[in-house]
Amino acid sequence: MASSKRFTAPLLVLLATVAIVGCSSAPDPPEYEVETKNRASQLAEYGNARFEAGDYEMARRFFEEALRENISVDHLPGIAKSHNSLSRVYAITGNVEQAAERAELALEFARIADDREQEMQAHVNLGEVALRNGETDAARAALEEAQRIAEEQDEPLDPILLHNLGTVYAQSGDLDQAETYFDQARSANEEAGNWRELASNYYMLASIASRQNDFETAQTRAESALESDKRAEHAPGIAADLFALGKIRARRDDDNDAYQYYLRSLRVYLAVNDARGSAEVLAELETTAARLGKDSEAEEFGAQRQRILEAIQ
Repeated sequence: MASSKRFTAPLLVLLATVAIVGCSSAPDPPEYEVETKNRASQLAEYGNARFEAGDYEMARRFFEEALRENISVDHLPGIAKSHNSLSRVYAITGNVEQAAERAELALEFARIADDREQEMQAHVNLGEVALRNGETDAARAALEEAQRIAEEQDEPLDPILLHNLGTVYAQSGDLDQAETYFDQARSANEEAGNWRELASNYYMLASIASRQNDFETAQTRAESALESDKRAEHAPGIAADLFALGKIRARRDDDNDAYQYYLRSLRVYLAVNDARGSAEVLAELETTAARLGKDSEAEEFGAQRQRILEAIQ
């Protein structure tokens, strides 16, 4: 018993010392773990580059590989970020079910990791999915939660969040509030030189002006969208901008200009093998050609449209 008492105090001192040392600084992570995280980060950067270039399949592959690397070292923030990136890919390619599933996974891992940035991004992605499904109320709820998190963290609102909030208000008919959000997103993207996102902001601002029958402003904004999409070399955006300009010119009773914009749009849609976009433009070309007295062209446009629709049904 004496021996036990003699060693109790020194043992307690030793344990306290170990505890203090342990609290003073965490051990460095193993070198292999750092290398894996770095590799995952690099893969994510490759994925982002391919996403911006419109190569969504290659972007998806890079993000999937980054996810595997993050999982291998249980890097929870990285796992959340990878799922968010994959949600963006699936959303833009029209696979809304997978986009929603990935966003939910991102939200789950972000909460476990206490990563507020990725939690906010997950809500943005869920809002975008809801918008694509036409679920305005669900979209508003998700995006307002993302906004709340950003403001709680005293962070500036992400331009994509601002753009999606603008879309929610535009769909609900509050054009003034929608324009405010789109313009805030435009300002942020212009400052950062994010040409592709900037083009999307201008496109929606043009849509609002057109709904307000201010076709001069709508045309100016659509031309800015086209300029930005060209700087980004974003072919689908270029096609959509040209189509929008055609419709604006048609609303201004200038069928000759509208006809030329539609032709330019059709050429881009055909170049990127977008059947549905091509069919939509061909419908406008058919009616515009008829108004211009180009009966043979109108007939040919109608026949081309029918062939495309039969092929994709």
